[in-house]
Amino acid sequence: MTNRPSYAQLEGLVEFLEQNPGIAKGLLRTTQAKLETKRKWATLATSLNSLGGANKDGQGWAKYWAEKKCALKKQCAQLSSSMRLTGGGTASNLPTLSALDQRLVAVMGGHEFGNRDSRLAVDPFPELTIPTSPIIEMPVIETPVTEDTSPVPGTSHDDTPQPICLIPPATPTPTPVHSHHTTTVTIPQPRRRRSLIPRAQNADMEQFARIEERRVEAEIKTAEALAKIAEHMGTIGCALLEMSRKMPEP
Repeated sequence: MTNRPSYAQLEGLVEFLEQNPGIAKGLLRTTQAKLETKRKWATLATSLNSLGGANKDGQGWAKYWAEKKCALKKQCAQLSSSMRLTGGGTASNLPTLSALDQRLVAVMGGHEFGNRDSRLAVDPFPELTIPTSPIIEMPVIETPVTEDTSPVPGTSHDDTPQPICLIPPATPTPTPVHSHHTTTVTIPQPRRRRSLIPRAQNADMEQFARIEERRVEAEIKTAEALAKIAEHMGTIGCALLEMSRKMPEP
């Protein structure tokens, strides 16, 4: 028995997901919908196992699709990033999508679904808002003040008014240039920083991949919990039936 699906099995899986886009995207979240989804995966497993190749139960095929979806999302994100960097073309070292993969991508919303997390399955974890704009350094805002420092009776030249400066916190105060008659405050030019957008986009892709992996793990744990609940319910039902048989008739 092999764990590698055959082409016929993959084609059957694609047809199933095309007919059930809600299952493909993980949008069915109610208890009744989850039970119906589990039943459909079990029916699909019986059909796919008869085609030869991998032999999995319904949960196994659901897990295979979750892992496949994560890989497709990452590949589409790489292709989209490559197209932006090359002006519409793709890098020669990136693998192309097969015909079946292209059908799966179409089910998920097209090649851009790797960059649109809001269109994927409902994330059981809080949505994270990640800023992608470059860091902007606020320049120092200063108001030059000109004061007449002519001597006044009863005062000295040491009482020259100081310039009024509006300086944000943690910004060093520039040294004003004093003259005999006027006081001028120089305004430093703001420094330019390189754009951090490419680095932020890479961080976004890694964060999206981690979120998808966590969502896959959550789906697997949910399916396992439902299977255990069904097993316990069956055991309880058998026990109640056995007790009813042993009870004396009135």
